[in-house]
Amino acid sequence: MQSELPKPHNNESYRAFEFSEFIQENWIYLGIVLIMIYIVVMYAKIVKDRKKNKDN
Repeated sequence: MQSELPKPHNNESYRAFEFSEFIQENWIYLGIVLIMIYIVVMYAKIVKDRKKNKDN
């Protein structure tokens, strides 16, 4: 067993390259998620408008 955790030699942080690589590999899934969010927002808006018109 180790007595202490090993310390990283360099400061590992997310770089722009890693982020753009993630986007390139998962653009289909990200696009589907954005479309689903858009549909939910538009549906909520339509339901709100119908409820508003029903009350008048």
